[in-house]
Amino acid sequence: MRLTIINIANKMPSWVESACEEYLKRINYGKYSCKIISIKAEKNHKIALENMALEAKKIKTQIPQGAFIIILDEKGVQLNSVDFAKKLEYIELNNQNIVLVIGGADGIHEELKKQAHLIVSISLFTFPHALVRIVILEQLYRAITILENHPYHRE
Repeated sequence: MRLTIINIANKMPSWVESACEEYLKRINYGKYSCKIISIKAEKNHKIALENMALEAKKIKTQIPQGAFIIILDEKGVQLNSVDFAKKLEYIELNNQNIVLVIGGADGIHEELKKQAHLIVSISLFTFPHALVRIVILEQLYRAITILENHPYHRE
């Protein structure tokens, strides 16, 4: 399973980088691989929709052809960790590349959402994008351990 997280973000604090490195190290073994692509947030336009459109164009250039696209959005479906793992396992059957997109402060442009195969909410809470990056990495790692019957996840 090749996972890519595309994140609209500016420079992350060192504690975020450190946490991300730890989860990437845990994920990147055996048949799993994960990378993060950071795209600088657009701040050139006063209109949020223009910023989102420019960010969406940049995101699209980073998505491999034929990848399964998962958008992280507060209005998406909520899954528990076991259901998320099962969903990833099912997606993996027909897709080599799975891309997860974390939008910018203004959100994700509707055109990009229309191209998504799945829209997932990680919580009803609102989180800063730096924290979302860590949470989704932890959940990806947890999903892998669930699929491998590793004791990390306890029900």
